[in-house]
Order: sequence, then C-alpha cells, then structure tokens
Amino acid sequence: MKHPFLVALLLVTLRLSAQDASLPTWQAPPRLVVGIVVDQMRTDYIYRYWDNFGEDGFKRLIKQGSFQRDAHFTYMPTFTGPGHASIYTGTTPAHHGIVSNDRFDPRSRRTVYCVEDTLVKGVGSASPAAQRSPVQLLSTTIADELELRFDGKARTIGVALKDRSAVLPIGRMGDGAYWYIGGSEGKVVTSTWYRDELPAWVQQFNALALPEKYLKNTWSPLLPRERYHTPLPDDSPYEVPLARGLRPILPVNLDSLRRAGSGLELLSYTPWGNTFTTDLALAAMDGEELGRDAITDLLALSYSAPDILGHRVGPRSIEEEDMYIRLDQEIARLLKALDERVGAGRYTVFLTADHGASDVPQYLKDQQASAGYVDMQALAQEIWKSMPAQVSGGQLGTLENVMDGQVHLSGSETALEQFARRLMEHPAVAVAVTREQLQQGHPRNELHRMLANGFMSQRCGDIVYALRPGYIEAEGVPSGKGTTHGSGWNYDTHVPVIWYGQGVRSGEVLERTAIADIAPTIAAIVGMALPDASVGRVVEGSVKR
Repeated sequence: MKHPFLVALLLVTLRLSAQDASLPTWQAPPRLVVGIVVDQMRTDYIYRYWDNFGEDGFKRLIKQGSFQRDAHFTYMPTFTGPGHASIYTGTTPAHHGIVSNDRFDPRSRRTVYCVEDTLVKGVGSASPAAQRSPVQLLSTTIADELELRFDGKARTIGVALKDRSAVLPIGRMGDGAYWYIGGSEGKVVTSTWYRDELPAWVQQFNALALPEKYLKNTWSPLLPRERYHTPLPDDSPYEVPLARGLRPILPVNLDSLRRAGSGLELLSYTPWGNTFTTDLALAAMDGEELGRDAITDLLALSYSAPDILGHRVGPRSIEEEDMYIRLDQEIARLLKALDERVGAGRYTVFLTADHGASDVPQYLKDQQASAGYVDMQALAQEIWKSMPAQVSGGQLGTLENVMDGQVHLSGSETALEQFARRLMEHPAVAVAVTREQLQQGHPRNELHRMLANGFMSQRCGDIVYALRPGYIEAEGVPSGKGTTHGSGWNYDTHVPVIWYGQGVRSGEVLERTAIADIAPTIAAIVGMALPDASVGRVVEGSVKR
C-alpha cells in the first residue's frame, strides 16, 4: 500500500460518517433552515409550468426532496398576513391573531394594518411604511422557538419586498426583519423593534442602488410565445396594465415606465423584484453569517412580486408565467449559493405559498363557469336599510363596516341572525354566521370550520361570510379584470409544500396535509419545542429517520 495514511484517514472518515448517519435527525440538526414563501402560488403552477422550468430550481427541489401534493390552508380568509403567520406559527388566525391584512377596529373606528406599530420608528426611512413590528402577533413562531432552543445564539432573519412578509415569520424574538420601500426611496429598511440603525451589510446593499439598475431593463418574454401555457392572447381583456394608457403586453420598457411616474415601486411588479429579494437574502447570509456554525439559524424569505403582479393579470397571463419561469432561476441561484456558503447537505429548505388565487371571474363567466362579482358593501347597506330598527327579539344597531368577509354591525343576537339569513338569500353568498354561532363550537360544515379557524372575537366582526366558488368581492377590483384571493376554496387554499436537504426523506406525499404541519415538521428536524399555539402535526413522510 503506497499511501497507508490516506487509507487510514478514509476509514476514519467513513466511520464518522456512518456514526453521524445513524444519529437521530435532531441530534445532527441543519446549520441553516431556509423558509421560502412564494406569494400567490397555486400547486397547479408546478404541473402547468413544469416543462418550462430548468433542472436546478423547482425540479431540483421536487426530484431530490419531498413534495406534499395535497397541502391546504385550513382557515379563511387566505391573505398574505395570516398566511405568513400561520406558516411559521403552525396554527391558525384564531390563535395567532393575524386575522387579515387589514382589520376594522370598532373602538377607534379605523382600519388597522396587521404589522403597523406607531410606537416604533423607522430605521433607514422616515416613512410610516417603516413603522412596522410583530406586536400584534400573539403566538410564537419557528424563529422564536429557535432563539429559545439555542439560548439566543441562533440567527433569525426575515427578508421580503412586503413588510408583513418579512416581519411575521420572525416573530417577536427574532433578530431582524428587512423589507423594501419603493416610491422615490427604493431601499431596504427595518424598525426600532429590531435595532436602532441599519447594520453595515444593509447599508452596503442599499448603496448598490439595485432597483435603479434593474429598472433599466426591458421586460420581454423569456421564451417563445408558443411555450407559454395560456389560451389567452398577450393583449388580454382580463388584465390591468402596469400603467394607465399602457397595453397589458410584453415587452415593457421599464425605464420609460419608471420615469413616466411609476417610480421605484415598479420593481415589485416585475421579475426583478424576485431577483432583488434573492440578492437581499444572499447579502443577509453573508452579513449575518448564517449557517456558519453548529447552531441552527433561520433565513425566512418571501417572494412578493408574483402576488403584486398577479392581482393585476391573473393566473392565465403570459406575464405571470414568465414571472414564475424567471423565479425558477432565482430558486436555482439561491440553492447554488447555499451549497457554496453553507455546504450541500448541511441545510434544510421548505418552500410553500401564503395563499393561491382565483381565476379572473370575468374570464370564468365568459367560459360559462359559475363566477362573478358581488358588491358586498352595497348588499349589506341594502339589507340594513330594509330591516326595521326594532326587530323581533332585539335592536338592530349601526352598520359600521363591511370588508374582507366581515360585517361590523351592532345589535342583538336575534337581529344579527336575521341579518345573516338575509345575506344568505343572495345567490352568491355560501354562508353567513354570527360571532355567537361561531363561538358555540359546533361547525355545521367545512366552511363553518374554516371561518371559525380564522376568527378571533377581539379582532373580527359581528358576522362573517363566505362567497360561493368563483365569486369575489367587487370592492377594489377593476371591472372584469385582475383577481384576488381570500376564500376557503381550493384555488386559494391548495398550495405546494416542498422539503429539501438535511433531515428530509425524498419522495411524494399524497395524503392531505395542512400548512400548520410545517412548523412541527421543522421542530422535529431541528429538535426544538413546537411553537406554543401549534395545532399541526409532523408529516412523517417528509422526515428522514
């Protein structure tokens, strides 16, 4: 034997590797957990766009990881704030308290944003959009439990274009959340909830002026027109263009559009919003030294641009598919960087979405499907005005607010029940129930159960309702164009859950799972306590043992 030392070293290495492989997953936890949330991603996008994806992004995650193909949110409303909170707390709005993006507060008679906090100051900007914190979140997240598990030594960082998507995953004990302010500023900010000045790595990142750089691009289709999976023309009647007077088609000269008044907020409507988010995530990995030691860190990143654009163009547009094809490249870039900076096999990734989206109702109507728009504010006003002030069994009070599946209406329970029954006389209203009926704890069907899971009495209305499949509230939606989300139907609740990396068992999971299962599964892989209000379970088919 010419090299006995090398042979001995190889034997020792193999022996140690075998010992490490025999350890329970939680005794050799990943150095870094990376949570990826794609804002407004339906599971069927994986199937529809598969042949246009490269080998190193979504396909790598699915082929080498675990794909839970029937994962769902179990509550409504399915919005961005509740979605991010639910993913990282492992529970529902009834427990974590983020019941909507915006909720009406009858005491102050104003709308309250889910991460607003007037007691903190912006860091990096004087804009009110930087006065953000997780103060309204009422249960712990994966990040909080990591901090507790490792005695405050874990590094837990959230990044996104949207403030709520960066703030809520990191919980109340996390190290930092960073988000984007567009307009004339075009930079990443935080608040004094986390620190009093921007860390050096964020200052250096802002100095790169990447929004200005990326908005010099012309957005053209990445692939030939025939490769895109849509029956609609590029100049679709169901889309809202990026600016008044513009046709909803590609290519788009982004520099001209920005100079014409769209400003740096335009970045959020383009694929380069995702590129910017990946850039920020990689800067955070380096600046915070994530995944560099044996203590498990967390990087929570959310790709907001698919949702910001998706509301305008819907899920059948060339623009939205092009967004996802380019996002696939960003996922590949992120995975390559994780291999290089943390080490292949030393990190764990989960990828999911905060909600899905409806097809454009007008498009569905034109295909003779059951779909449409309901002006819920007008409907509620009509019912309220038609009811006598004194109804049998009690007083009908003041109609304060109608928004996002909730009615704030003072009055006796009898009056509220009569109002709810009148709501359900409308053919597009599937269910309407009073707060007392929900709190009785005996849901009559799955919609009642989902409404109850999304209901917190201190933060919700007096009546909650759900529309039938294919219908959306007309308020804030241009006539016949664009789409939204928020329902309890499959197009909003059914989202991908994909696991990859250390501690993950590869293969498909076909049993029905819940978004609340993500947090317990991470806890099992890392070896830490469940978030305190978690109601999910460990998905055994996704965990290596």
